[in-house]
Amino acid sequence: MIDYSKFEVEDFITDESFGEWVKGKSDKHTAFWEFWLEAHPEKKEIVKQARQLLEALKNQPTAINDDEISIEVAKVVSQVEEEQPRLLFLWWGKVAAAAVVALGIGVWFWATFVPNTTATVATLPLNSTTTKNAKVEVINNTNSDYTASLPDGSSVVLKKGSKVSFIEKFVGDKREVFLTGEGFFNVVRNPAQPFYVYANGLVTRVLGTSFTVRAYAKDKEVTVAVKTGKVMVYSLSELKKSEQNANYQVQSLYLTPNQKATFEREVEKFNKALVAQPTIITKPVETPNFTFENTPIAEVFQRLKTAYGVDIVYDAEVMKNCSVTAPLGDESLFTKLTIICKTIGARYEIVETEIVVSGRGCP
Repeated sequence: MIDYSKFEVEDFITDESFGEWVKGKSDKHTAFWEFWLEAHPEKKEIVKQARQLLEALKNQPTAINDDEISIEVAKVVSQVEEEQPRLLFLWWGKVAAAAVVALGIGVWFWATFVPNTTATVATLPLNSTTTKNAKVEVINNTNSDYTASLPDGSSVVLKKGSKVSFIEKFVGDKREVFLTGEGFFNVVRNPAQPFYVYANGLVTRVLGTSFTVRAYAKDKEVTVAVKTGKVMVYSLSELKKSEQNANYQVQSLYLTPNQKATFEREVEKFNKALVAQPTIITKPVETPNFTFENTPIAEVFQRLKTAYGVDIVYDAEVMKNCSVTAPLGDESLFTKLTIICKTIGARYEIVETEIVVSGRGCP
């Protein structure tokens, strides 16, 4: 029987039973290795390293650590050193070969596993006769968010695999960008030159605000979520109608902070709702106070509305005698509402972009 207690990393990664266990396709090997590890806890770290290396080689994750690269290099060098050469020139040849192999392994690991941290930025001429105002295309092929600067000082934070394109210098009465994927836009205000984002059949028009557009090619829906300012969204087909008929009134949807619109591409239908986690929109100099001490419910709801920009609908007459005592702080809006409603014996529900509170009132 093989004595695995004497194995090192390079021994484990070449062992057939160990390899089958890492693949996870054999109950027999899985049971053996789980039992063996319980009996040999001193080998846990070595086994962990060997497993990570095998999984990296098989699945090609985005990165491996330096220790694993060193293990592979050391393995090649040790194999060469174990063979005692009889002639000096043969010995030097093996050392040179080991160096080449080690360098090759390093280059291969770097090219295969180390993540790219630079996005692709391409500048393309708009046509064959002029490059004075070329088209710029930014593709985020890194493994994290990437911030792209736009010609007017605006910016867009691109998610992994997302792409944005625009002309090198905004001219005329529009600032236009084209998005594929997901991006968070922070737009410099300029009423004389509205900002347009085109994405999967949806047009988003703003003057100056911050918002997220999610528009992946494979998705059936496009989502626009507003963080600050006001946003107008409409379908590309509506835009084309207005271009063909100057008197045509575009059917659009307006969004304010903490609101989102979901555009169903196939039927060109909009659904308006609150974002999953509304955030405070009050300016820092106007930090809201959520410490309530026997505060009338009307004032409580007004503070929440002012802070989050969300309409709260309730029967003021029924709840006129209700008050709240609760030292609230940086909890989410929905957590605050849950606490408040329990305090006054009420409940709330979200209806599109409004919060509707109902209850029997207070004595």
